[in-house]
Amino acid sequence: MDRKPQQQTLSIRISESLREFLERSKKVIATGRDGVVSTSDVAKILLESAKDDGLDYRLEVAELGQKPTEAMVGIRKKWELGQPRSRAEWIFMSQYIQTACEELTGDPLAPGAESYAVLLESLLAVRGLRADRGSGLDKYYLGNLVDGAVWNDRKLDSETLPKAIAKLIEDVRSSGSGKQAAGVGRCLYVAIRDEEFDEIATLNSVLATHMNTLFRMAARGFLIKEHSPVRLLRDGSLLLDSIPRIQQGNLSLSVQPGSTDIHFAVGIDTEFMHVIYTLSGYAQIREFAAMLRTLAPGAIWTGVNFHASASTDAGGGSVYYQFRRNQDGVMLSFSEENWNLLKELIARGMAEPRLKAIFSELSLIYGEL
Repeated sequence: MDRKPQQQTLSIRISESLREFLERSKKVIATGRDGVVSTSDVAKILLESAKDDGLDYRLEVAELGQKPTEAMVGIRKKWELGQPRSRAEWIFMSQYIQTACEELTGDPLAPGAESYAVLLESLLAVRGLRADRGSGLDKYYLGNLVDGAVWNDRKLDSETLPKAIAKLIEDVRSSGSGKQAAGVGRCLYVAIRDEEFDEIATLNSVLATHMNTLFRMAARGFLIKEHSPVRLLRDGSLLLDSIPRIQQGNLSLSVQPGSTDIHFAVGIDTEFMHVIYTLSGYAQIREFAAMLRTLAPGAIWTGVNFHASASTDAGGGSVYYQFRRNQDGVMLSFSEENWNLLKELIARGMAEPRLKAIFSELSLIYGEL
């Protein structure tokens, strides 16, 4: 009787940088797998991949993670120049898309429903490239997107997933909320990593029309995970034409360009003093505008940058609004009349046509906020 060759155990000393590399690789390999993947499992997988297939794309993903900002900036430049992205670059970017979907910030309006719908369409596009028509990945997608459903081979055919996702896209758009599709980020990541398709060019092609949304969602996830925008310090400054001060009652708004960002200076005139309250940067401005739009009497806003509430006085008549910036603890309180003036002032600033291109650029740096 032939005996199976005995597996050998190899013990080696590795550097701290190599250990960190294996840990990054483990995160890439483990997502979507059942059970726990150990560091030794990862080393074995990578060694076997190197023997059978040359340098595996998972090695490249881990390598990109060593300089994540440079990697994301490089992906954006390739996109803008019409150059193809490698599979490793798509996988790397989709990790941040998953973070954007699953680790939500305090702004309940972001990401928008349309962004989730585009991610669902992207998932279908990647799945449509599948060379192997097996149902294993479809079960995974359905399990993450359709609550309470148990899927087996008898319930699955080639149209089950497309029909389920088409219905989910319709629900997301009609409800105006993407929360029910939060699992799409995880599914898209696994699809880009694990689906078998013939050429990388086809992946670049089918996702081309969705790239603006995909990159903005990845930039959002990058900001959440890495705590920094997708911008290199050597990048050029923002250029901004002079914008006249906007006046709304006793409030005013001045737009101030920074070297890599934009700031709003809100002037508050009272009988005794003139106060200037500065909103520092795109992320603060976006959350502040969303807070003003949505805060209602009796409600509380708990965001990344601001905490706010609206309460009715003891007599049950007047409503008072107050907010505090988490960074400095400064609290401001407004009557309903002045709150509405502030709301209109910021809305006018956000709608300023000359800021449209700047906001579009910043959405690719900070993501969808």
